Amino acid sequence: MKPDPVPLHGVTDGIELARRVLDTRVCEVRRLAGGLQQRDQQGLHDFRIACKRVRYALERFADLDSSLETVAKHFELLQDALGEAHDRDVLLSVLPVAMGQTEQRLAAEREASVDRAVVLWAQAQELLLDCPLIVLEAASNHS
Repeated sequence: MKPDPVPLHGVTDGIELARRVLDTRVCEVRRLAGGLQQRDQQGLHDFRIACKRVRYALERFADLDSSLETVAKHFELLQDALGEAHDRDVLLSVLPVAMGQTEQRLAAEREASVDRAVVLWAQAQELLLDCPLIVLEAASNHS
């Protein structure tokens, strides 16, 4: 999945650069959040990659606004939960049919990871509201 391009025309300073990058990444992750609700393997994977991009952008610009560090750490937890679900998806795809109990356990672990990601995503969206460099009004136009 290719990242959305960041519109850089007319950027004159670091704050504007941060806003554009963060706005683009937040719009992208919000657009792909449907994969979390649908719980399908590809949708979750795409959402996880978008979460990783948001996290890296937040970390990159944390020197401009310290509140971004807290949000980045939260996206790391979200990314971890989605990664655990992805790991279970991979294991389930190669598991021999004769391992029914293991399949049930892995499926339950996957669902628990996705459930955790749903909660973390809701919290992440709240945290984004407190970041002055992120303008969610613009982001909501893309979701």
